[in-house]
Amino acid sequence: MYFRQFFDPCSAAMSYLIADPSSGQAVLIDPNPDPCQALVFKALLAERRLELALVLLTHAHGPALDGLADPYPSTVVVAGAAPNAGDGFRQAIDGEVLHFGNEAIRVIATPGHTPASVSYLWHDRLFCGDALELGGCTRAETGEGDPGRLYDSVVTRLFVLSDEVLVFPGHDFHGRTVSTIGEERRRNPYFLARSRDAFVAAFRARQQEALARPAFVGAAPLHH
Repeated sequence: MYFRQFFDPCSAAMSYLIADPSSGQAVLIDPNPDPCQALVFKALLAERRLELALVLLTHAHGPALDGLADPYPSTVVVAGAAPNAGDGFRQAIDGEVLHFGNEAIRVIATPGHTPASVSYLWHDRLFCGDALELGGCTRAETGEGDPGRLYDSVVTRLFVLSDEVLVFPGHDFHGRTVSTIGEERRRNPYFLARSRDAFVAAFRARQQEALARPAFVGAAPLHH
């Protein structure tokens, strides 16, 4: 198998390329629609003689889908019930197994950051988007977040996976690009020391504070 991790310094967003070299098929997870990044991906695919089979989105914020299909016109873009999904997009279904070459990826519904956020499990690697920030908690700025559902998704859907599962996030705000389920379950302070009710109250307070700030102020995490 083939795996690459990409970091966008402007947005701190993480993207991933996974592939089955035996079949020559590849999958992109959470790519940026920026044409420059698309050129990088296409060059790498050509260098490795890979064909892009799927583009998987863990979540989308409205306009984020605009133009995403253009750089990858020959692919199926899978989005978790994205609000403005049109032609070229289809919904990822909880428990569905997506195939490319001889490989398979399982879809895990992890709503909370957005109503339809999903995570993808491939072998021992979990791509969780913004459902789980390494050592932290998803940002509250968009106003879309449902803290109760987020808590349930993390605690009852992700933390039940094996300790050894590697966790790859949607963003890197703290210089951490990978963790494990065991590490996050035992040490993530945003979930370790809080009941569901306490987590919801803290998230709501942080959400109100974030929404009250001017738009140009940078994002801040949920404090513990």
